Amino acid sequence: MINLPKDFVLIISGVSCVGKTTAAYNLLKEYPEFKRVTELDIIRMILRSTIKDAANNISCSERKKIQEKFEHLFSSSTSEDFFVLKEQSRTLVKCIKEIVKRQQERKIPTIIEGVSIVPSVFFQDGKPLKGFEKNVLFINLFLSDENEHYSRREKRCSEREYTDTKESIHRRVECIRNNKNNILHKETVELSLFVNNVVSIDISHLDEKMVVCRIANIIQNYLNTCKN
Repeated sequence: MINLPKDFVLIISGVSCVGKTTAAYNLLKEYPEFKRVTELDIIRMILRSTIKDAANNISCSERKKIQEKFEHLFSSSTSEDFFVLKEQSRTLVKCIKEIVKRQQERKIPTIIEGVSIVPSVFFQDGKPLKGFEKNVLFINLFLSDENEHYSRREKRCSEREYTDTKESIHRRVECIRNNKNNILHKETVELSLFVNNVVSIDISHLDEKMVVCRIANIIQNYLNTCKN
């Protein structure tokens, strides 16, 4: 078992159907002191801020600028373009920073997970942006096994009663893998060579319990490094 610092924040990234939410839920079972924040919570914060701005006495052109500014934030949830994913992540940085600050001040260990988080966006010149320097660990989940990715997507479609055909599921997964999954993993691995709080792991052949153990080991190693 890990002795989690009360100001510890774990940020989990990865493409759709890779297993972020499942990993977060299982970590909560093992470590109930964690509080989980989903990407939806972050988007709600942005929406409240945007609506407040739009409600003020601003011109139509100004309102249009606000809408255009956040357009990619919503379109990227289905976009296969890695550039769009990065733009969404950049938009989320400020909100995630505020969540990290709030949770650390309140001494609440926290898991933040979402499809629109790109670890490299939180670093500049090999150093974490202000607010992400201490007790913040980024773990990207990656599936190298294409068939496993197909299987997880098919399972989700079945559970949520989507009308996707097997062919459309395979096309969708293929696009995600080529344009997001593989690039996100490669970029995160490259970043991990220079910083100690970023890791990308292949969970293709790990069951749910093994994923939690792997993440727990990474957390412990990071915390040990911080002590040294």
